[in-house]
Amino acid sequence: LMSANTNGFHAKTMRLNSPQDFKRCFLKGERIKNDVFVLHYIDNGGLCARLGVNVAKKKIKNAVDRNKIKRAAREAFRRARLKNLDVVLILKNENNYDPNNCFLLVNEVFNDLKKK
Repeated sequence: LMSANTNGFHAKTMRLNSPQDFKRCFLKGERIKNDVFVLHYIDNGGLCARLGVNVAKKKIKNAVDRNKIKRAAREAFRRARLKNLDVVLILKNENNYDPNNCFLLVNEVFNDLKKK
């Protein structure tokens, strides 16, 4: 398994890991919403863009569906080619979530971020 592919995407370094980073994103960052997701983002002072995804087991019981959201988020994040941002995607309204439109819903919120 190669960790970095041709477009400079490196999964390990582009991940938001520490609780402090998440907290900073929530408290000081800005946010974008659609019907299902909230995207928190904040400038990270010159580091490569990093992504955190939070999908509560309480909201989406099925692990397959939770992982699908995470995969969609990582893909949208990779395509967005963001610079110097920490981004956290959170599932807010599970009632509006449709597994068949998972990629569309995630892309929608990332496209809004790219316009900023």
